[in-house]
Amino acid sequence: MLDLEIVPERSLGCDAWEFVLGMHFSQSVAIIQSQVGTIRGVQVLYSDQNPLSVDLVINMPQDGIRLIFDPVAQRLKVIEIYNMKLVKLRYR
Repeated sequence: MLDLEIVPERSLGCDAWEFVLGMHFSQSVAIIQSQVGTIRGVQVLYSDQNPLSVDLVINMPQDGIRLIFDPVAQRLKVIEIYNMKLVKLRYR
């Protein structure tokens, strides 16, 4: 279970890494790659037919987290925690 700190309307992370609204898709991928043993079962979701009109999504179903990116700018626009049983949150 991930133990994360959430800053409402800004970020989600811990001492080692942080997903921040506005960060680039490639930065998020680099964080996930550096946390191979910690963050598991990552899915990248996109549209083959409309890649520039449908959001780019990094889904982490084993951790209950979804990162949603703008399809054109590829900037993080939504951090969604959809399964509170899989993650421990602290608020700052």
